[in-house]
This record gives sequence, structure tokens and C-alpha cells, in this order.
Amino acid sequence: MQYSHIALCNAASEDAAAKILMRRIDERCPITWNARRDMGLSIELARDPGIGNEGFAITDTAGSAIRIAGADTINLLAGIGHFLRDASYDLEGFRPGLWRGISRPQKELRGIYFATHFHNYYHDAPEPAVERYIEDLALWGFNVLTVWYDMHHYHGIADPKARAMIQRLHGTLAAARRVGMRTCMGVLANEAYADSPVELRADPNTSRGHYRRELCPSKPGASELILRWFDEEFRAFADIQPDYLWIWPYDQGGCACEQCRPWGANGFLKIARRIAALFKQYSPQGRIILSTWLFDYVPGGEWEGLARQIDQDRLWIDYILADAHELKFPPYLLAHGVPGGLPLVNFPEISMYGMTPWGGFGANPQPAALQRLWDAAGRMIVGGFPYSEGIFEDFNKAIMARFYWDGQSAEATARDYIGYEFGPESANDVLKAIRILEVNQPRVWKEGDYARPVTQLENMQDHGAAEALALMSAVDARLPLHIRSGWRWRIMLLRALIDDELFRNRGVPTPTLEPWFKELVRIYHAQHADYVVHPPTAFERQRVLTPDQS
Repeated sequence: MQYSHIALCNAASEDAAAKILMRRIDERCPITWNARRDMGLSIELARDPGIGNEGFAITDTAGSAIRIAGADTINLLAGIGHFLRDASYDLEGFRPGLWRGISRPQKELRGIYFATHFHNYYHDAPEPAVERYIEDLALWGFNVLTVWYDMHHYHGIADPKARAMIQRLHGTLAAARRVGMRTCMGVLANEAYADSPVELRADPNTSRGHYRRELCPSKPGASELILRWFDEEFRAFADIQPDYLWIWPYDQGGCACEQCRPWGANGFLKIARRIAALFKQYSPQGRIILSTWLFDYVPGGEWEGLARQIDQDRLWIDYILADAHELKFPPYLLAHGVPGGLPLVNFPEISMYGMTPWGGFGANPQPAALQRLWDAAGRMIVGGFPYSEGIFEDFNKAIMARFYWDGQSAEATARDYIGYEFGPESANDVLKAIRILEVNQPRVWKEGDYARPVTQLENMQDHGAAEALALMSAVDARLPLHIRSGWRWRIMLLRALIDDELFRNRGVPTPTLEPWFKELVRIYHAQHADYVVHPPTAFERQRVLTPDQS
């Protein structure tokens, strides 16, 4: 049955969950909200710990209302999200879906990492837009938000730019708290400020990424300086009381000196243990997530060494984090299991894979690749934190959210996403186009290479860019204006438009691309972005080639 009037019962209008529900329905169809049960649909919202530690329930009540209940606010929002995606909307009103029952998540940590650097979306978008996006992710079931205060940009914590970033990160974490998410801070074990003492700096010879500011904790005075800087940072965020702390070894970071190597099983663990103890002084209930990122790319037997060290001393570590750039889960873990039998979380690459600049050509849907990764490692993990550089991988976030919640297949989630965002009648055509976009995705337009063709066509074949554009254009022609003009649809359609133009012109940029790239800049708020997250407009290509003239 379709409704033009909805009564929202048992929920104050100022309640965060109620406001989110009302706003999302209002955006999709005309609704009159009232408190009278006899004028249309009645929806009850409730926080019900009886559901269990986590989960939600959608049921019909004796009073002919639909009741959405969650164990707490974040699970209530997960239930609201499920309810919204199961419903249908048109100019006549709202039609609730038929799903009823109880749903509980399979994975305890359903996190997301917002990279706040390079002047990407999370760095520069208006704060209300970021807050709105956090709400969207809560509706998909994410329950932890991670941020990183990247020291290397700044000259100490008193640097005005550092203070501005701390304030922005506070706002981001506070927004997560308001929707019931837990919060997490990330640190590199030996990270340092831009003006770190040269004589204390690390030997970067064997690390994959390095800012060449990081410190060697084996040098006299360096560990004390590292800990002093982290003490300042943890004190600055003490009011947030982060629930978790990530401690990372590499990319950037690490030290290859004789006293520190192999870093991941030696110098890293020594300083990480001290960082963890310091964090607990400010967040006594906080839990420690030890990252093994890039252990597979640095020689030296780090996995084996880590396993030996954890067997001797594991009490200070609560989780191990592992994953890889190439969407291939670390072979050591698949063969040997997790060191110390600790709970394992992943860090899936949903942003950078196969495309530079990241998101610079529009959306980067990866359902098949993410399904392969999940099939390999999903059984081993207790959750994860997809790596996000912006909103261009919104589609991928939805897939990961459902993997963590109930293991739903990527294709099934793709249909849910398309049906909710673009209309169920669009699902077949858009999904077929997305399959083409995914296989056509690899392209690298690196800094200093802008004079060369955008795509590395010698390593690629066009698997149907023209067909993908035809499918997307047909859908675009029948979408209502509010969907057709929304950013989620635009970044999908722009990707199809850009791919078709590039493949028809052997990867050589043409004037036709320029307005599409500029639209992506506006959507991403990337006007000041670094090249890695800046769509490759003509101005950006010229700026990189001749930086002294731009």
C-alpha cells in the first residue's frame, strides 16, 4: 500500500535517528508527517537492548504500525537503512517493503577509514556534507570511523594548520559519535613533523613509502620525542575518548637501520608497545589494533618474526590488521593463520586500485574484485576498515558494509544499491554497465606523465566502453531529475562518458573531457587537491608539467 501521510511514533522529532529517517524519505517522495495513526502509515522507532548486543528488528505491531528497533542508535540506523532500501518511492508517495524479521551482524568491527589529506573530499568538503555522508554510512551498517592526524604536513602541534586539522577531525569524530559510531585514531609508529631533527631521522632504504621525516627510535632521544608528540596528539583528542588506536608500520614509516630491522618484528614492535601504553593513559578502555600493512613487500621475514614476538608478549594487542594494495590477501595469513590467534581485521583497497588519479575519472565500482577478496579471507576476519579517499567509491563501501553485516554477495548488494539510489527498474542495465566499467578500470596518469596518453592502452583492451555508455545514457534519459542530478548518479555516468571518449581517442585527452573533469572537481570539492585525487583537467595537467608557471 502507498502512503502520502506518515506518523512517526515513539520518537522525538529531534532524535538523530528520527531526523535521518524523515529526511531520507522526504528527499525521495512527497510526504506529510503527522502524529495521527489514523491518517496513513505509522512507524515506530525504538532502542531495544533485548535484541542483543547488536542487530535490528523490523516488525508489524498490534496497532498496525511498522516498528523498527535497534539494540542502540547505530543498530537502529542500520535497521532504518534496511527499511529505506526495501521501500519504494514515487510522486504518489511511499510504499514500505515486505521484509520483516531480526538481523544481526556477523562481524563486530564494521569500520571505515577517512583519509584526511591531499585536500581530498574529507579534507576540504563542507563539514555538513561530511556529516551527512557519515549518516549515509551508518545506514549501511558501518559502526566505527577512523581518522589519521598526519603529522608530516605540519611544524608541530602549535602550527595553525595543525590546529585547524585537529579541529576538523574533532568535528568528523563528533559527527560519528552523534549517530552512535565508535571512533578510532590511526598513527604511524615513527611518524614525525616536517621539521623533525635531521640527526634523528630513520633510514628509509627498505620501506615502500617514506616522507623522509620519520624518526629512528633506536637513536638516543628519538623515542622520547616520538612519545612526546603522541602525548600531545592523544591529549588533543582526549575529549573524544577514541575506542581504538591503529598503530602502523609502513606506507609511510619504518626504519631499516641495523638496530631496527627487520622493522615489523623489531623496532616497530618496541615503539608500538610504548605508544599503546601511552594511548591507554588517555583512553583506558581503548583497544589496540596492530597493523601489518606492507609486511609482504619488504624483505626480512617480518611475518615470522612478528609471530615469534607475539607468542612471547601479546597482551597489549587486541587485533591484527592486514591487507594489501593489490586486492590479494597476505599469503602468510592464508597459509599460517593469524599470529597469536589474535582477532583479524582487514583493510580493503576500495580507492586506489587500478586508477590514478584516484577517482579522477569518476566512480570506480569493483564488485568482482571485492568478491574475490572476500571469498579468500572473509571467513578469517572479525571485521575491517575499507580505505577511503573520497566519495567516488561509495558503491564499493556498500558492498563492504554488507559483507561485514551478513556476507551478502557483491552482486546482490549492487542490486540493492542501484535499486535504492537509481530505481529498481535501472538495476539490470546499470549492473551490466558496471561490469564493463570494472574490467576497463586500470589506467595510470602519473605526476609528470600528463603529456602521455591517459590510459596505458598497450596493457588494456576495451571491453565495451561504448556499450556501457549506451546503457547508462538510456537509464539517464528515464531517470527523474532529482536522481539524475544527484552526485551518485553523476559520478557513474561521468565515468562511462569519460571512458568512452578515452577509448575512442586511444587515451589522448580531448577538449570534450574538460567539462566532465571540472564537474568531478566540483563534486569532490577538489579545487585545491593534490594530483593524486584531482581529476586531470587541462589546468591540472599543465600545473604538474610546469609547476613554476601555475
